[in-house]
Amino acid sequence: MRASETVHAENQDFLDSPFYRVNFWEQASPPRGWMLDAYVLSDVEDLTEVQRWIEENARGRRFELFVEMQQEPVKPFASPRKSGLIRLLGSDPNAGEPVHITASLPPGVR
Repeated sequence: MRASETVHAENQDFLDSPFYRVNFWEQASPPRGWMLDAYVLSDVEDLTEVQRWIEENARGRRFELFVEMQQEPVKPFASPRKSGLIRLLGSDPNAGEPVHITASLPPGVR
């Protein structure tokens, strides 16, 4: 890592409350693929709130945390989110691995 000083500048664009994406990864029984539970967090006060939510919901699972690059409305479960992502924490356990990803559906969704 390299840290370089910079002069302060006023940003052209600023999101006071960006949307965050959290992927929880769980491997039921190796060598099966990883199961994915994905969430979008909106109306977030700050990153501390996001970290607390992850700790309360991780249940020992691996996770990835992203911030979304564009504001995109929250849609029903079956509608994929298309915003670009910036990774803040974690890693994809499937990186470099040709495996099948399964999604856990919320109760009542088939």
